[in-house]
Amino acid sequence: MRLSRFVMLAAGTLGFAACKSDSVTTPALPSLAGVRFVNALSDTGAVDIRMIDQVEFSAVANQLAFRAGTESQPTEAKARHIRVFPNSFDQAITQKFMLDTTITLTADSRVTLLLTGSARAKTVKFVVINDSPPAVTAGQIAVRAVNTATGAIDAYVVNDTTSAISAGTALANVAPLATSAYVTRATGTAWVRVTDAGSGTVNFSAPGPVSPALLAGELPAAGVNSAGTAFSVFYFPRSVAGTTAPQTAAFLKPIAIWFVDRVPTS
Repeated sequence: MRLSRFVMLAAGTLGFAACKSDSVTTPALPSLAGVRFVNALSDTGAVDIRMIDQVEFSAVANQLAFRAGTESQPTEAKARHIRVFPNSFDQAITQKFMLDTTITLTADSRVTLLLTGSARAKTVKFVVINDSPPAVTAGQIAVRAVNTATGAIDAYVVNDTTSAISAGTALANVAPLATSAYVTRATGTAWVRVTDAGSGTVNFSAPGPVSPALLAGELPAAGVNSAGTAFSVFYFPRSVAGTTAPQTAAFLKPIAIWFVDRVPTS
C-alpha cells in the first residue's frame, strides 16, 4: 500500500513538472482592418454577407436590409473572399449567391464596403470607401456625404430646417457612388439637406443624432453635440417599384441617414 502511494505521488510530481516546463503560448493577433457593410441595393430584399475564406476575424452581415449598415468589425487584413446571398429560409434560394468577389484589406485601415448595383440586372458589386476622418479641434465634429443614388447631389450642413441651404456648408456635386470630403463644424444641432446637383429644391432633410446627457463617470457617446465625432451621411434613392425591396411609404422617396465613422473616445 505504501509503495503504491509513492508511485502515485511520483507520477503526479512528474506530470506537474512536465506541465510547468511547457511554455504558455498566447496566439498573436493578425493584422486587422475595420470593415463596415452598408446595403444600397434598391431592387431586392435583405442580404447575408459572408467572408468564406475563414471564420475568425471575418466581418459578417445577417439580414442586412436596403439602407441598413453594420458597425465596423475587426477583420483580418489581407485578400478576403466575400460572397453575398439573398436572405431566405429556402436553401434553394440562399445557395444562389448574388456576388462572389475578393477584396484586399490593408492593415490598420477602416473601410465601408458599400453594396450597390442591381440584383435584377446582375450588376451587384462592392464600392470600397475609406473611413479615415480628419483630426478635429476641440468643440468640433466632422461630416461628409456619400451618394448611393444614380444622379449627382449637393448636400448642405445647416443648423436646422429653417436655415436656407445657401447659409449652410455645401458638399457640392457629389457624383453617384462617390464620397465628399469631410467638413468640420462646431458642435450643436445639425441637419443635412440634400438636393439634386445645382437645384434649390430639397429632396430630403435629416437631423444629426444627439448624444444624451452624461451621467457621472460615463464616456461621451457619438452625437452632433459631442466633440470629436465624425459622420458619413448616406443618401439613398427610393426602392425600385415592383421588386422585393421594401415598398412602404418610407421607401418610396429618397432619404439621408447618418452613420457614425468615429466616436469621441476613439
